[in-house]
Amino acid sequence: MNSKEFFFDRAIVAVGGGDPSRTIRVLELGCGTAKYVPAMLERYPNLTYVGVEPIAASFRKAQETLAGMERTEIYSQLGYGEVTGLTDGSFDLVISFSVLEHVKQLEAFMQMAARYVKEGGYMVHRYDLGHALYPGSLKERLHVFLGNYLPAILPERTFVRYVAEHEVAALYQKYLGSVPYASTYHQIPDIKSFTKALQMQGLSQSCVEPWYGWEFEHADTVAKLPVCIRESLFPSVALWGKKK
Repeated sequence: MNSKEFFFDRAIVAVGGGDPSRTIRVLELGCGTAKYVPAMLERYPNLTYVGVEPIAASFRKAQETLAGMERTEIYSQLGYGEVTGLTDGSFDLVISFSVLEHVKQLEAFMQMAARYVKEGGYMVHRYDLGHALYPGSLKERLHVFLGNYLPAILPERTFVRYVAEHEVAALYQKYLGSVPYASTYHQIPDIKSFTKALQMQGLSQSCVEPWYGWEFEHADTVAKLPVCIRESLFPSVALWGKKK
């Protein structure tokens, strides 16, 4: 499994996916091409998956990826208001990967995400600080600056900014009814580069899976590092919340 699949697997287990008799309904916001979803559906026959993707090309690819597969739905929507066809409080897990840093109206997005979590259900957002900490070009650096200080200038499709953990945690408290019960930290840059190198050479990635587990097991220790050090080492942050 790659890092995203490993993380998603942990999230499913957290909401009770280990019980084969229990149906788990998952809503992913900003699902991209949903490339990893077929493997997860095979792994968890009790899983029902709904994805929402605003980018047209990614949405079409997700449709192709999941074509003919039962227990799946895909919607094309920006993701600030009601998603047509979905019922409030109907999902065991609402999740996103590398989305929050691209969301221009973060509070509206979090309010929308929380509305679909059932009582006792979970909300997990894992977002990426790499754009802000390690911009790959002058253009990306400029976009992050504008996203941070002049967000009105950037259109939705190119929006990106630094997102502080405490800002997200406050929105969990406001819309989920409780502060996150856990934070985990991921994607140390060298491991990410190593994994990418293995992929490019068509080599097995099984050797890095123990590291993915280490990130979960030692999250409390990592959290004690000064923020500037922690974020430079682990630029992917995940907040785990449970709805009262």
